[in-house]
Amino acid sequence: MDDFTKISKEQWKYVTDENLSAKEVVQFLKNDMRVRTFTDNLAAVTSIAEIDKRLAEGLYGIKQGLGEQAQLDNIRRKVRNWMNNKNLPTDREEIFQICFALELDLEQADKLISRLTEQGIHYRNQREMVYAYCLKHGLSYMTGREMLIELQGESVTSGIPGDKHEDVSVKTSSPKTHMMRRVFLQVDAKEDLFTFILNHRAQMGTGHNTAYEYFCKMLATLSGENMAGEDTYSMEYIAEHYLRLNIPVDKRTSGYSTVQKMVKKYWPGARNIKAMKSRLEDVNRKTLLLLYLVTGGVWEKEYEEIDEAYVPFDEFLETHCKKMNKMLMDCGMSRVDPRNIFDCLVLYCLRPEDEVFMSERMEELVLEVFET
Repeated sequence: MDDFTKISKEQWKYVTDENLSAKEVVQFLKNDMRVRTFTDNLAAVTSIAEIDKRLAEGLYGIKQGLGEQAQLDNIRRKVRNWMNNKNLPTDREEIFQICFALELDLEQADKLISRLTEQGIHYRNQREMVYAYCLKHGLSYMTGREMLIELQGESVTSGIPGDKHEDVSVKTSSPKTHMMRRVFLQVDAKEDLFTFILNHRAQMGTGHNTAYEYFCKMLATLSGENMAGEDTYSMEYIAEHYLRLNIPVDKRTSGYSTVQKMVKKYWPGARNIKAMKSRLEDVNRKTLLLLYLVTGGVWEKEYEEIDEAYVPFDEFLETHCKKMNKMLMDCGMSRVDPRNIFDCLVLYCLRPEDEVFMSERMEELVLEVFET
């Protein structure tokens, strides 16, 4: 068992302890928690020697290829900040550049991207599919850029040569990312990749269909759409009465601690929920986790024995963790991580207690986090 696994297990055990109070878990987050760093994430996917030097030089080469006026010393400084967990990269394009700079393979890159953005490679996104192809075949970032430019001038063809990569599952109007990935993994030749992308260009996009399906199911449960004869609630009502959970409404972040910033970041408001529902905004991981908590993990019609009072503590916790992780992995998102600040709060909320809902636990935690 490596050190990262040890730390994760220790923190998992701590935040799910039956006797832990909300105040104690927030104090743990502020003072004792060992958050997974940028360096930790790199070490989890590669053991390259002098990785900071290799990364800086690789990024410098990419910037030169793009014709950008970049100074090697400035890039080295940026990499040092990343390695010291400051000003971390969040832009997906830059994170793909990091993968190419370190010459990662497809599996390593997907793992790193997932760790840094909480979302792995999106195979319904044309740009990311091309980058994935280049990573799979050991091609450069600049080759990927050239392929994207070439694709812009291409037109739809009649089909993949010999139909050897055809898959009926992606002919639907709303294909799942994992379906597209399955077909992508069969593609070897660049020409076949181009043909596949061009023939399914209308089905591609930046949104995540599986995440949207989970989002809509849980929203329907909260709005009353799944309950015959019940009143239905607006997105504004749901955001304010179910999802706010004591989070401050102001947009300021100045003066906030790291924990406060991490908890508040991407917290959905009414505007976000409406935009996600109408597909103007992608459904993010935090929104799915919050919806899981406020629905109690129950949005299907089937009876679930796990929510009965007689179910043992450990079994209750394990079952909800598995169900939550299945949802996240179905969406191509990273699993619940005990070294992630927000995820620790989620884990604490999963503990069973008579007549105390998961969302009520989160309300109590948020009050403690933002206590002045």
